[in-house]
Amino acid sequence: MALSSAEIASRYGQALFDVAESKDITSQTATELVELQTVITEQPDLLVFFASPQITKEAKNEMLQSMQTNASQLVKDFLQMLSDYGRLQNVIDIIDEFNRLNDEKNGTVRVKVTTAIELDDEQKAKLSAKFAQVVGANKVVLEPVVDEEIIGGVVLRSRDNIYDGSVKSKIDKIKRLLLN
Repeated sequence: MALSSAEIASRYGQALFDVAESKDITSQTATELVELQTVITEQPDLLVFFASPQITKEAKNEMLQSMQTNASQLVKDFLQMLSDYGRLQNVIDIIDEFNRLNDEKNGTVRVKVTTAIELDDEQKAKLSAKFAQVVGANKVVLEPVVDEEIIGGVVLRSRDNIYDGSVKSKIDKIKRLLLN
């Protein structure tokens, strides 16, 4: 029975996190994985390259070695294992799972913040501090998104919560009340 992408991400992400934690290098590993994720995101054909049956194993190994040049031994071993088991196409999901586990351990919450205009640093800091208070987090990492369609206000989306304080949602609520 084949494993789903979610199962693969969960198992491999948990295993990688456990090894990094046992070696007390979760922070370093997380930093390396963010860099790896950035490279893969910027070069989406990279995963197609590794998945392609037309590409020789030697060419894939050469590419993998070039990706491992400045990596720690743990990340090198991780990438080699994914290659050996044909799981490189799942690397982004596995990194996301590792990051989720690392965030959970550190009390960090990642929040997508949608506003109609770009927030300045002071606004981001206040929003981050207030949201950390509300959800009981040690740290809040904001991912700002500008969407003029919300008109005003703010929409906060974390893994577990959505707080919609946008003007658009308030107008929509008034419309629904008037139509009933």
